[in-house]
Amino acid sequence: MRTYPLNDAGVKMRVVGLLALVAGIACGDSDTVIINGADTTGTDPAGGSDTGISEGAGNGASSGHLIVVTERESPEANLQYLHVLDAWPESGQVDYGGAIELGEFVSSHVMGDAIFVHQPDDATVRKLVVGRDGAITLDETISFAAYGAAGSAGDMVYVSEELAYFIDEGSAQVVVWNPRTLLVSGASPIAEEALVRGLLPAQISRGIGLGGQGFVAASWRDWESLEYHDAAAMGVFDATMQPELRIIEDSRCASTVTTPYDGGDGFVYLISDAALGFDALANPNRTQKALCVLRMRPGANEFDPEFFVDLGETLGSPGFYAAHPMEGGKLLVNTWAPGVDLAGIADPQDPDWYWNYPPYFEYAVVDLATGASIPVPELGRTAVQWSITLRVGGGTYVQTYREDQGSDLSRVEPDGSVVRVLSNPPGTDVQYLGQVSK
Repeated sequence: MRTYPLNDAGVKMRVVGLLALVAGIACGDSDTVIINGADTTGTDPAGGSDTGISEGAGNGASSGHLIVVTERESPEANLQYLHVLDAWPESGQVDYGGAIELGEFVSSHVMGDAIFVHQPDDATVRKLVVGRDGAITLDETISFAAYGAAGSAGDMVYVSEELAYFIDEGSAQVVVWNPRTLLVSGASPIAEEALVRGLLPAQISRGIGLGGQGFVAASWRDWESLEYHDAAAMGVFDATMQPELRIIEDSRCASTVTTPYDGGDGFVYLISDAALGFDALANPNRTQKALCVLRMRPGANEFDPEFFVDLGETLGSPGFYAAHPMEGGKLLVNTWAPGVDLAGIADPQDPDWYWNYPPYFEYAVVDLATGASIPVPELGRTAVQWSITLRVGGGTYVQTYREDQGSDLSRVEPDGSVVRVLSNPPGTDVQYLGQVSK
């Protein structure tokens, strides 16, 4: 489930909660538990103008159409819309005249020439195929309701155009299905020992596929009692019709709900975020573990013992809210602002200050190979508002919120420079970026 608390400005914050199964150099042990059971590529539009909005000219997505999913909030509903574009609009705003309504709180994913839209409430996935002219040529839906998998507990892992997994801790099963044919192949149970640690329920992040395997972040916590299992863990499974999920842990590192990512070098990377920074900065039972970046090669049984990055040490920071992968082995990290005394801000009697306080986070680009970091002052300070990674064509995009409750979408380059591509009106932001093939 994803919760949507509001900060003092009324801006919606993306906080991952109640979800489930799913780098300095140092050596250490990893624990493995056997459990039975689970990027969009293209040409990045580029350019810029003295207005702060990147120009549409020269920004065409030559290898495919640019996919933008926005959300518009109103007192009645928070509806998401699909936009199929040839380039970033020169005006900096998307047109809703030809947009397709997708529903509330959906999760989108692009693969090949199709957009897949997971609607958790009724356990369906809608497939929209985009033609060469940008028009929708096919609109079909698959339902998982017959498997008892309804509600917001489950997440999708898309491994290939013919193989995907619906991992649902609510119904304690992994449903295998074919994105090309929209047919279900079967379901496998998730073992009880994977669903809980002690009395703590498991949480699933959306995952990725690489090298014939699926990878998800796994954690166990109770957001009511604020108890948590204090270790970084990743669920790994072979992409078969009867997947067997292995949980691989590293007890040196804090827990995480951040989706693993493909580093483009043959490794899957896992970012230990201390549950979006809360356990490091505000939880009454603060973690003392490192905020790590780990990696693992598909087919391995442990994290790479020759790779370990402590982001807290690298940044000189007590914690960070979110970290987003970038090109060139770098991360864009939304870290606690240097020079701000955490002890003077934190309220030990009310840990909810973390979700409601004014902005005390700043962005920095971290080079995982060298440990160097570059501040990104152009983005300004932020509150805990945005944890979703937005990438398309190798570019990493960040959303910031204005005082009028509108939002700006900017591409952050590996050198720390910023190019704004969208300026959304009040109550509107971007939920997903992708690119379909032509």
